[in-house]
Amino acid sequence: MNNHRIAKLMKILLHVSVYILFFGNTYASSYFSIKGIEIKLEFDNDKDIRNLAIEKAQSKALVELSEKLLSPNDYDFFLSEMEEGEYSYLVESIEFVDENITEKYYKAIFNINFNPYKIREYYSSRFLTFSEVKSKEIKVFTILAKQDSFFILNNIWNTKWKESVNKDDTLYLNINTFNNNQHKNIALDSFLSGNFDHPNLSEDSSNTVFIWCEPRLVSNGDIEFNIIAKIIVNNKNTILRSTYTEEYNLYKNDLFVSIINNLKEQILVNWVEATSQENDKLQYKFKFNFESIHEWVSLKSILEKVESISNYYILSFDLNSLEGIIEFHGENNKFELVLSQNNILPVNLGEHYKIQILDD
Repeated sequence: MNNHRIAKLMKILLHVSVYILFFGNTYASSYFSIKGIEIKLEFDNDKDIRNLAIEKAQSKALVELSEKLLSPNDYDFFLSEMEEGEYSYLVESIEFVDENITEKYYKAIFNINFNPYKIREYYSSRFLTFSEVKSKEIKVFTILAKQDSFFILNNIWNTKWKESVNKDDTLYLNINTFNNNQHKNIALDSFLSGNFDHPNLSEDSSNTVFIWCEPRLVSNGDIEFNIIAKIIVNNKNTILRSTYTEEYNLYKNDLFVSIINNLKEQILVNWVEATSQENDKLQYKFKFNFESIHEWVSLKSILEKVESISNYYILSFDLNSLEGIIEFHGENNKFELVLSQNNILPVNLGEHYKIQILDD
């Protein structure tokens, strides 16, 4: 064995040895940081106004974090059970962004950084379903039927969907709407089956949403919206049917807002269910080929960020590959989905997974 191969093997051995000493999930992420929490209080010399503001900021930040991590139903339950109190034990650090003290008021802006482990314990002890998996692109195709009769309404529908996207949401929704020409000749059955022409429609529909909205004028100046949504998350289909009645006023700023928010919540429910950690822990054998030790370091870093991975260890290695075991809380379909959302492609070869790192 030449000196170069010996040196390379020693580097691999060093990294594996470091792993053996410091294995486990050491995830501390900006995903658990809530920024820009503003608190304003009347100034009172008899109170510790700064600590009071910090306490309120921690509570407010916990609400924002829970809205991001919990399923909608569990988030509502969390709000109903939340008590006024001290949540500093969940917080890892606090940053003062700005602070202003006058004779009349105290005002400050905080960044609150939560401890991931303690947050998980907090939710688990209350049997709250949560997921830390932020999705990659989920394509959402939305159609307002009868566009010839509701041309302006269709423009509002399309605009409100586009405006509903928030880059900080757990779900990365890519909203795809239809103009009148694209909408023609698309029947409901064809739409829900993904059998239509659209420039952004792809063959991979494993994480895709189809939403059909059919308006109908009713009495007393109201309009009824009949919704059929097909939500596909990790190849699992859910069909939802709902009806909403609103005042037919094209100048209402919140027209469609509650409908869209409800539909987004339903998508989030499916996503949290598909990615949340399960009690059962299963072992998955994997093989990883690499050209440089830096690729293994990158893979190791990703694995340590996945909350559902409780442990992983190396069985064997050589200059360009290694084999190991990943202990994961969930079945193989959840294992594949969660890894894919963390830039790892797992290919099931039967006895083991061949995994590779994906480009962002």
